Amino acid sequence: MAGNKYLFIFSAAVALAAAPAAAQQDALEPGARLFLRGNVDGAVNFFTDALRENPLDARAKDMLANCLVIKAKEDIGAKKYAQGRAALEKAAGMLPGRRDLRMLGLLAELEENAPSPEVAVSSAALDASAELNAVFECIFGGEKCAKNKYLVHVVAEGETMAEIAIKYYNDLKLWEEIWAANPRISNPHRLEKGTRLLIPLK
Repeated sequence: MAGNKYLFIFSAAVALAAAPAAAQQDALEPGARLFLRGNVDGAVNFFTDALRENPLDARAKDMLANCLVIKAKEDIGAKKYAQGRAALEKAAGMLPGRRDLRMLGLLAELEENAPSPEVAVSSAALDASAELNAVFECIFGGEKCAKNKYLVHVVAEGETMAEIAIKYYNDLKLWEEIWAANPRISNPHRLEKGTRLLIPLK
């Protein structure tokens, strides 16, 4: 996936949220996990269902809209123009201030039907870093979209997952919960210094 290089590049210090916010995060956590694993299509499907169940969930709407833009830009970059335009149309309906999305859809249509260097979609137009950051803000940040669920822990030299579990939970047996929250870690007993781990809050 084109956006994979961004997926784990973030610096977020997250405080424990109030109980109602934590409950909302729990409801959207599976979608956030799909997104963090690079499964944008799965995240789009999850947030679509979540919004269908609760149309007033502004946070699910924001995450869905940005995931749709990411998907659209990836599809257009892969010459999947019809899919990209469909995702852009949905996203534009949820982000009325983003006039650039309609323009990108028109450029993609021109490139598909009458390709020429003059109307080619530029790589800059397909950059999805702003949307990736917006989704990260919803998952980890402290602004209006964020409902905190995780802390971010930077692994120190020689630190083990069991020691990290003691630090956050006072229970070394809970290291498995930390591992489950970090599926990209293949060996929980060999952690590289500087690795960023998501620590589920309880």
